[in-house]
This record gives sequence, structure tokens and C-alpha cells, in this order.
Amino acid sequence: MKPNDPAGVDPHVRGGWLRRLVIAATALASVGLVGACLVPLVPVWPCMLLEHFRVQYAVVGLSIVAGTAGLGMRGYFDAAAIATLVQLITIAPDLCGTPRPIPEGGVPIRVLVLNVHTESTGFDRVRRLIEDVRPDVIGLVEVSRRWLDEIAPAVAGYAGRLEEPRDDNFGVALYARVPLAGSIEALGGPLPSVVAGVTIDGAPLGILLVHPLPPVSEAAVAAQRETLDAVAERARRMAGPLVILGDFNATPWSTPFRRLLARSGLCDSRAGFGLQASFPAASAIVRIPIDHVLASCAIGVRDRRIERDVGSDHLPVVIELVVPRPRG
Repeated sequence: MKPNDPAGVDPHVRGGWLRRLVIAATALASVGLVGACLVPLVPVWPCMLLEHFRVQYAVVGLSIVAGTAGLGMRGYFDAAAIATLVQLITIAPDLCGTPRPIPEGGVPIRVLVLNVHTESTGFDRVRRLIEDVRPDVIGLVEVSRRWLDEIAPAVAGYAGRLEEPRDDNFGVALYARVPLAGSIEALGGPLPSVVAGVTIDGAPLGILLVHPLPPVSEAAVAAQRETLDAVAERARRMAGPLVILGDFNATPWSTPFRRLLARSGLCDSRAGFGLQASFPAASAIVRIPIDHVLASCAIGVRDRRIERDVGSDHLPVVIELVVPRPRG
């Protein structure tokens, strides 16, 4: 023991304990990272919830790989490196894609998608957003009667509208600058969706606005799957260019999203525009992309961006589509 050590403990001994503690924590983190790859493969709730956070796993995994390398933990380094690589491979197509090509002579259509959050009181911020963005089509979910009354001045100039307000977080509303043809439908369950068509400057566009249940239980997961399957089936029956938009409560690398994409035959508008995470608005660290626009692959995507915070727990999505005109 060294007399000048204030704690009465040899610093080399303290350093040894500290190193062992760091090694143990890094080993545990490596095991957890491997678990994050394997547990989502178990097709039961809540295991499948872990598949929504693959970007976060990849970022954490890179830190663990660096830590195991620096500490000379060969076996744990291999495990962490493989697990991180799996996550990177899973999300790579979403982060490295290219935007859909712009059809020659197509019609630009700007779309705003927002989950307003029923309990939010950010009415003025949403009104200003609509006025600033000036979208051709607006898709809102979680609208109540109060929400529709409060935003009425901002959508007063929209000739087309289909609204189904509710107080249980599942109200929907669709607006267009030109008249809409369509209706509110229950797809795969009791919750409302908007199924509509619009023609802007000679370009027809089918629209499905959806908001399935979040995967908060085994029953909710089953209901979400039934809804999205019904949405895909409804989309296949609609002729011409089409978009499905809304809060899907699913990330692009999750099973529900991939199933919807495959069954609908549409393309993800995020390709070439990065992560586009939208929820929760309050935290960039855990934020994930669950607000989506799927589009017919013939539709071009000129721009796609996440807009400013408007007081909801979701951030708005604004997308610049270019819809082809019919031939002949």
C-alpha cells in the first residue's frame, strides 16, 4: 500500500478492478447485441418489437466492436462484429437506395402526411405548416372533432375532403386542392381508412390513408397484420398510379412493412432520402421511421423530407411526387 494514496488502495489494484468491470460490461453488451439479432426472429410479442430498432443496434454495435477490439476480447469482438454486420446489411437497402426516376411530362404533386396526436394542442403550428408547405394533398391521422374545427381555416381552400374524426387516436382526414372521389372504409377491421382518387392537372392518383393499431400486444399485432393485408388487397384492386400513406406503426425493416410492400407491389418513397425517422419527435436517439408514403413504382420522387416539430409526438412528412399522365 502506498502512503500517498488517499483512498488507501494501491492504484494498480483499482486499475485492475476497473479494467475487469469494463471487460464484463463490454462482454454483456456483446451478448445483448447478439440477442438483438436473434430475439426478433421469434414470431411472438413482444420479441418482434425489437426488429424496429435496427439502426440503433447498428450504431451501438459499432461502439461495442471498437471496445472489444481495444480490449483484445477476440471472441466477443467476432460476435459483436457479426451481429453489427447483420444489422447493417438489413438496413443498407433503405439507406443506400436511389430515388425513383422522374417520369417525363409528369405532374408534380406535393403531399403532407402527419399524425397530429389527438391530445396535442399544437393547432396553430399545424395551421402554419399547411400554409407554409402548401401541399396539394394532405393526409392527417389521429384527428378529433376539435382538431378538424381548429385547422379548418388552413384547409378552407381545399375542394376535396373526406373526414372521419374520432376521440380514440384513430380519426382520419384527407384533403386535396381539387375534388376527391372516394369514401371512408374499414379495411381488415373496425378502424377507418380513406380510399380515394384525385386528378390533378390531368394526372390521376389513387390514395389510401391508413392508421393501423400499434403493436402493443399480441392481439394488436394480429389486428395490424389484418389491416395491412386488407390495405394491400385494396391497393391491388385500384387502377392507375397509387399511394398508400399514413402512420403504419411499423418500420421499413419490420415484418409488417415488408409484407405490405411485397403484397401491394408498391415502392418505398424513402429510397435515396436516408432514414427519414419521424417518431418519437421528442428524441432523435430512439426516433424511428413509422410514417410512410408507398407509391406506384412509376411515380417519381423528387424530394422527401421530415418537417419541423408541430407539437405532435410525430414529425410531419412532406414528399414531392411526380405522377405520370395517362398515355394517349
